[in-house]
Amino acid sequence: MFDYICFWDMNRSLTSLDIYVIVSEIQELVGSYIDKVYQISRNEILIRINNKKRSQKENIYARNGEIFCITQKKFSTPQNPSTFAMTLRKYLINGTISKITQLEFDRIIKINILKKEGEYALVFELFTNGNIILLNPDGKIILPLYVQTWAHRTLKAHEIYVTPPSQVNPFGINENDFLDLLKLSDKDIVRTLASRMNLGGTYSEEICFRANVDKNTKISELDHDTLRYIYSILKDFLNFFIDNKIQPTYIKKEERIIDILPFPFRSYSEYDLEEIDSFSRGLQQFIEIPKKINKEERYFDDKLKKFQRQINKQRQTIEEYKNKIYQKKSQADVLYLNFQVCENILNDVTNVLKLKNKKEKIKEINLNDIVKSFDPTHNELIVILNDEKNKMWEIKLDFRKTITENAEKLYDQSKKLQDKIKGAEKALKNTEKQISKFKKNIIHKKEEKETLIKKTYWFEKFRWFLSTEGNIIIAGRDAKDNEQIVNKYLKAGDRYVHADIHGAPSCVIKDVNIEDKKIIISEKTLKEACIFAASYSKAWKQFSEAQVYWVLPEQVSKTPQSGEFLPKGSFVIRGKRNYQKCEMEVAVGIVEIGGVKKVMGAPLISVKARSDKYVILKPGIMKKSTLSNKLSNIFNVSTTEIDRVLPPGEVSVVKTSGFEIK
Repeated sequence: MFDYICFWDMNRSLTSLDIYVIVSEIQELVGSYIDKVYQISRNEILIRINNKKRSQKENIYARNGEIFCITQKKFSTPQNPSTFAMTLRKYLINGTISKITQLEFDRIIKINILKKEGEYALVFELFTNGNIILLNPDGKIILPLYVQTWAHRTLKAHEIYVTPPSQVNPFGINENDFLDLLKLSDKDIVRTLASRMNLGGTYSEEICFRANVDKNTKISELDHDTLRYIYSILKDFLNFFIDNKIQPTYIKKEERIIDILPFPFRSYSEYDLEEIDSFSRGLQQFIEIPKKINKEERYFDDKLKKFQRQINKQRQTIEEYKNKIYQKKSQADVLYLNFQVCENILNDVTNVLKLKNKKEKIKEINLNDIVKSFDPTHNELIVILNDEKNKMWEIKLDFRKTITENAEKLYDQSKKLQDKIKGAEKALKNTEKQISKFKKNIIHKKEEKETLIKKTYWFEKFRWFLSTEGNIIIAGRDAKDNEQIVNKYLKAGDRYVHADIHGAPSCVIKDVNIEDKKIIISEKTLKEACIFAASYSKAWKQFSEAQVYWVLPEQVSKTPQSGEFLPKGSFVIRGKRNYQKCEMEVAVGIVEIGGVKKVMGAPLISVKARSDKYVILKPGIMKKSTLSNKLSNIFNVSTTEIDRVLPPGEVSVVKTSGFEIK
């Protein structure tokens, strides 16, 4: 539970269409060979490969049931490999990737690896309660990450690998089948498309948007023509995939990446979009580097594993009991179905037992078509009988009892097993309650610990930095922030700062420090705030320097001139403006505030006063996502924290202190 930080900024899982795109892209890995394999945490697998096409080393990264991507990120690898990792190494290292497929248009990726002795396969099930399974050349499971059992399949060593029940493939569905599937639903259109069409929520919302249909409309409220139109929109949409018109795109909100799509969606038109080269590599943006596990977290983790093993065993036992009940009842039914034939055999056996010389008669009974084995010295009589569907059943009879008594004995055994199931199900519910209680306890303790360790200040919801002299400076990320900063936080004694360019953030210099002690706002602090206001404005993308002004609080007004209108986040400045010309430059570094380490983006002089480990940035051509990934590894923080402090545009690295960027 604690061995990794949650990776999704996206509030959705990978869909079957996402897997379709990933599998299409990573066909370039075919022909590459497996170099190393690591299990870097309980649920994370890292496979180092030599990409033959790109002539470089890369990693296949998978987090069980959640994410699959290609990355060059660096990870801490355990000194002592797990059993699962050792098994993967034994069968896969130096093997060549021969095929990569998506199974049954499901969220399953299968990678075939060719070695001298045959073709192995590694299967990644990327849905809730997923798994990672190693298969031998015959399709049998060598080892799964987790042992799992369902009514229709079992994932454990030596079992044949069976996929989950087939999902609808929207690429192959015709209009009539589409209409029939939709009309069976009592839900709204978006949920129906997501589940019955196997599209997932994000893609279903886009279909509704393109069809100009309210996603919350019930299927029963849509007429036949509208449903046909939705089908035509779906087919047009899927043609983007068929024709390979893929243009992977990050979706950004307030400079933060919140999603990744195979191409720009019309329903995301109000968000910032950033085109990227690869969907499967772009997903690495949502990985967070695993953190070290302390003793307390290790205890929690081990305890949960123990509970999970217990639950798996209990579920397996219940499933075994159910199978035995089915076997016993079916055998009893088959005995009654073949009553006369079996009775004749028992009569023959009874007669044989009365003879002194039994050898020849025993041979005769064993030659009977329905007798598999008869050996009175070992009290053994096994018969093979057919049921109504001509299925063969092997049944052991007690030849000292009648057919009715044998059948009743089987029925009694099935009833006793039914009682055992009730006990096992009660034990399973008890274990599930224990897990639920234990998880709540973990969450409670974790929240208590985080409250003690990581203090969050009020100003962190905005853009912020602390001046060299300790003043708090805040700036808005959007119009709503600008409105709040002026109306709520601009007080007498503060200063208002704004870059002389349309759409620049409102910036306020507070005349207090983080302990709310008064600090005079000096010329030095004013200069730092002006650089900050310029660098985090649209001027970053357009100019190397910008004009910035500061004014007193009483000069800032929300009241426009007569006949004019002020949009949200805009203000009227009355009176003299104090201008400064500022170069575009931002430093990003790790600083300590109140005993807590935080990432701060600010003028160089402000960061340098608090940190020995920082990078100096100016406008350039490097994508922010590239720098964010690099700094995330260097500072050992999430990419989300880095994204929040980077300036609003592409960058160039001028200089680093305390580290090197490679």
